[in-house]
Amino acid sequence: MRPEHPVVLITGASSGFGEAMARALAAEGFHLALGARRLDRVQALAEELAEAHGVKTYAAAVDVQDSASVDAFTAGAAQALGGIHVLIANAGLASGTFKMWETPDADLEAMVRTNIEGVVKTVRAGLPHLRKAGWGHVFFIGSVAGHQPYEGGSVYCGTKFAVKAMAQSLRLEVNGEQIRVTSVDPGMAETEFSTVRLKDDNKAEAVYKGVKPLSAHDVAECVRWCLMLPDHVNIDQMLVKCVDQASAQKVHRRA
Repeated sequence: MRPEHPVVLITGASSGFGEAMARALAAEGFHLALGARRLDRVQALAEELAEAHGVKTYAAAVDVQDSASVDAFTAGAAQALGGIHVLIANAGLASGTFKMWETPDADLEAMVRTNIEGVVKTVRAGLPHLRKAGWGHVFFIGSVAGHQPYEGGSVYCGTKFAVKAMAQSLRLEVNGEQIRVTSVDPGMAETEFSTVRLKDDNKAEAVYKGVKPLSAHDVAECVRWCLMLPDHVNIDQMLVKCVDQASAQKVHRRA
């Protein structure tokens, strides 16, 4: 059965979707395990939310590319908070807009190791704790890029198609257990995503010019809503875009 105050583990919690999810779920009374490479940010966020909402929090550095780091973060969270009930495999990135044959090794490895390997490592480390509790929910944070490929995104799109496949496979693999599996797949959302991808603030700003994109709060609300539904209800997949975006590449821009 669902515990009174489930423990939620979030990777990539220092900013963007991860931070917004932490804020939304703390307001609902969920205890939080927050992990990111930027330890100072997750520590400050954990302290803020604990004070504001009276929830228990745990913050630690985690690099999802490294199995030992993920295992240590997960074990530390479970010990500090008494278990884990919800996994949000949020850490992910895009690096560059290269054609496949142009993609440098560093960008290729960053995307594959974070978006695919990091998700597997997070679920692999956390799932035993959900099974032990007898109730759980796993969230994959995908992308419209996992539904519609586009030029300059061959590797990134490939990783997000993989995330979609992993979510669908896990849903089959845990069928019969009281563990829900949801993939939340956002379209254009204004976070640090484009700054990280393009490595240029002006180019990143131009991505959203003339458009009202999704916010991190909007995506967090999707996660919160799925999580708050009755336990027999599973939202397998949620593809969410702003009104101005009709597809991965068709976007209406106002003058």
